[in-house]
Amino acid sequence: MKSVIEKIYKGETSYQDIAVTEEWKRLAEKSLKIYERFYPSLTEEQKKQYDELYYYESGQEAEVARRFYEEGFKLGFMLAMEVVGS
Repeated sequence: MKSVIEKIYKGETSYQDIAVTEEWKRLAEKSLKIYERFYPSLTEEQKKQYDELYYYESGQEAEVARRFYEEGFKLGFMLAMEVVGS
């Protein structure tokens, strides 16, 4: 069995295997339906503005996800240290 450190180094972490929840699927379907009705009704200028807004909001969400991952990793590490140290 490979060590966790080796798996992380080789990019074999389990986060790639996280299953999408039914709630996520439901929200994605609703979002897509709204988008399909909304986007075609925009002018070309509005589409450009919407695309730019979407780009930056997606970046914000990715940054939040990254920070939650980092903080969760740190918390898990501190928990492991406490367990090993006791």
